[in-house]
Amino acid sequence: MTDNPRDWQPPFEDDDEFWRRFEDSLNRAQGNRGDDSPSSNPPGEPSRTPPEPDDVFLPPEPPPISAPPDAIARAAWLAVIIGPALAMIGYVFAISSFLGGIGIGATIVGFVILIARRDRHIPPGEDHGDGAVV
Repeated sequence: MTDNPRDWQPPFEDDDEFWRRFEDSLNRAQGNRGDDSPSSNPPGEPSRTPPEPDDVFLPPEPPPISAPPDAIARAAWLAVIIGPALAMIGYVFAISSFLGGIGIGATIVGFVILIARRDRHIPPGEDHGDGAVV
């Protein structure tokens, strides 16, 4: 090894030699580790492979997504979804800043309406403050 970085030479003449030696070293390391089959483990040593679970959790089929039941909620969702599109169209294509302002306003109003009405749609007696609990 030299102290001058300008005299540095790669350890191998070409990349193929490097990758061949790298692959050989990986194969040797894997060969020393042995198989994960129970016959390769010495007696008294536990197997490295975990046992397969007997039961598997399959979540229930989710209910279909339905439209909101009232016209106000449908209009609020429409404003939240279409409002940003109106703003983008208005500002990107320079149609008018008025269209962009309407889009931003519709998004804000729709969001506020949805947040204000959210507690009405939770069934009574259902505790919804814990988040996801397993």
